[in-house]
Amino acid sequence: MRQAVAELVDAICGELAELSLYGPRVRHANIAALAVGLALVLALVLRLNNPWWAAISAFLCVQASHPQSWQKGGMRIMGTLVGAAVSFVLTPWLVYDPLATVLLLFAAGTLAILGALLSPHGYAWLLGGITAMMVTLGSLDDPTLALSIAFYRAVEIVLGTATALLMTRLLAPVEGGAVAPPPGWHSLLGRNWHVLSYAMRTGMAVAAVPLVWRQLELPNLSQMAISIGAVMAVPTLTGVSETDQSAIAQRMLQRIAGCILGGCFGAIVLFLPISQSFVPWLLLLMAGTWLAMQIQNGRYGIAGVGSQAAIALILTLVQDTGPADSLLPAINRIAGMMGAIGLLVLINLLLGPPLGAWQANEEK
Repeated sequence: MRQAVAELVDAICGELAELSLYGPRVRHANIAALAVGLALVLALVLRLNNPWWAAISAFLCVQASHPQSWQKGGMRIMGTLVGAAVSFVLTPWLVYDPLATVLLLFAAGTLAILGALLSPHGYAWLLGGITAMMVTLGSLDDPTLALSIAFYRAVEIVLGTATALLMTRLLAPVEGGAVAPPPGWHSLLGRNWHVLSYAMRTGMAVAAVPLVWRQLELPNLSQMAISIGAVMAVPTLTGVSETDQSAIAQRMLQRIAGCILGGCFGAIVLFLPISQSFVPWLLLLMAGTWLAMQIQNGRYGIAGVGSQAAIALILTLVQDTGPADSLLPAINRIAGMMGAIGLLVLINLLLGPPLGAWQANEEK
């Protein structure tokens, strides 16, 4: 672990040393900063409940080319709308029953990761599951809020995504590289059993969130569920237990490093006197996301650090009505992310390493 941390620190330092003002990497960062700024301004003008979701969606949907952005943005919108609709319909019926709530969260977490790994529309599956988790967990104390939560999440994410698509349509290249096809929904009880078991492990972790939250009184349980999905959504599973566990550990480590970088940058901005003036605050936030996008697209392979730094920065600097005036909301949100990582570690310790594909085939 010490070696992994040292390598990650070296990679971050290398990325910062190679920051550039020219080339495709800078163009990508410029588009992301503009998309985040515009999405945030629109969300504040429309008085949306959680304007940071619009900014986060804008950042995540800015890809290297317009077709790639359109593909990711379209799946993000579709997944969000379906997840919000399903959870709105089911939550009022199930949330009063603790067992039914746990089963709903388990199904949402399992299907989110299963679809992300197997489906040609994997990002839509992931966002659908995450949105269902958010609406369900946000409605635990008051199920009558399900409609409001589902509606505003959908509007915030659609607004941010549409802003990213507009910026990439105007400024990004019109050609992009092809994406490798996923394995598809087959042999889940055969040679792809390791994918199903991995997804079910994620579902167990998500289902445990409200139980742990109520016992330990942890803040921001929705953020915990989102973080579990983000960490477990590896691009591919090799079926080799050690390799897959290493990939998950790297995602956890990069997520922690990104939280630290983005949170510290945001805290420094908050202590500046000009941070309470709207224009300087917005420009500093855009500058931070510009740096984060450069790290995400650098050559050291630490994209997770860049994306998580942008998310942590946005969560630190944006509150309900505009510029943040306190670190407490950011601390609560980032604590939710850290709590999710701790819960994943606990689940893995209790269940042991996930079964590799070759082990599953031998046992069958």
